Amino acid sequence: IEEKALLALILRRFWVDSCQKPEELGITGELILRPNNGIWIKLKRRPNAGSE
Repeated sequence: IEEKALLALILRRFWVDSCQKPEELGITGELILRPNNGIWIKLKRRPNAGSE
């Protein structure tokens, strides 16, 4: 539950942008689709994110 709350807090306060193009991601199919080597992301603070 703590992980979900932390993720919700991050998503409320930041824009999340991938540093890689979709064709650069190697996808592994298991029960769910996952990238082979993870995904690099950039976080950009949302305007007025601290005024909650």
